[in-house]
Amino acid sequence: MKGRMDENFEHKIRKAIEGEKNEFSSSIDKLSDMLSKSWVSPPSNISFEEIYEKAQASKVINFKKPLLYTIASAAAILIGAFGFLILQNPKVAPIKNELGISVTKIIGKGYLFSSDSEKLLALNEGESVGYGQILKTEPGSKLFLSIAKGEGMILEESTELEIMKEGKQSFRLRNGSILVHLHKNLKKDEFRILTEAGLVEVRGTKFEVRESLKEGTIVSVLEGRVAAKSISEPNRGEQVLQPGQKIRLEAKGFQRTFLSSAEQKDLGAKFSELHVDEIARSSEKSFSNEDDLFNEYQRLERVLLSNGETLEGVIVDMDENFMYLQTLEKEIKIQRDSVMEVIQLR
Repeated sequence: MKGRMDENFEHKIRKAIEGEKNEFSSSIDKLSDMLSKSWVSPPSNISFEEIYEKAQASKVINFKKPLLYTIASAAAILIGAFGFLILQNPKVAPIKNELGISVTKIIGKGYLFSSDSEKLLALNEGESVGYGQILKTEPGSKLFLSIAKGEGMILEESTELEIMKEGKQSFRLRNGSILVHLHKNLKKDEFRILTEAGLVEVRGTKFEVRESLKEGTIVSVLEGRVAAKSISEPNRGEQVLQPGQKIRLEAKGFQRTFLSSAEQKDLGAKFSELHVDEIARSSEKSFSNEDDLFNEYQRLERVLLSNGETLEGVIVDMDENFMYLQTLEKEIKIQRDSVMEVIQLR
């Protein structure tokens, strides 16, 4: 069978050389055009007579015509076969990058493919990625991304992450685990991660999202605040997680717990690998009215303290001991153990 295919292939190449039109005619014409052109331009300061004399003195090996025809046929066959292989193995079409997301580091191997093609394309450090593309890591591999100034992400091993077209910073975690570091200042642009079980929205933080068929979605927060919403229980609203907390989302609902000291230590060690640009936050920043404050951070919150005092603004950061609230006048620091309740106004 293979022999008949090879004979048919060679027959078509010979027919194309003789002038018959078939699928290899274009390659033959290009080869003919290429061979008919001079590959070397003679220096302008040498006369035709000098060139002719040098050509007469040169040692030239003359081939018999049958051998020349054989070489030409072989070249044509190679070009035709090369063109055939290109047609059979198309690369993933690059998608225009409008996000500024780039690959900063690869440990092991990372791949890229689009939703309309299952062809894997190996990623290299420094490459950009864009809407509709899916990033994938092998077992034992990690992929480091720069999302924007002050924002970074790690795709851990055996992970698939889709860059969605809806929203400026929207992702779908298909499987595996990601670590995300968003700077506290960057609140204006929406950042969302969708999973099979829920939706994760971020307020500037360091957090991890894991997705698997067995465990569902698990969100763990190291710093800042993360809002998680279960698809199975949309009426219960979002669950806002603080540092040291985690939540498990699955088909049956959700379960909130605290990270153990070992889990927090492990999460901190993972984030030590992710380096992002630090952006200084001004604690003296002020706003003329609540609408300006809301437009900047896309939310407004009320904090109730144990002494009965009520404060309004936006929680811009939080650590183990303090909560940092941006009010109209400035940013203030509040002891976390004095906070009784936080209510989202809008």
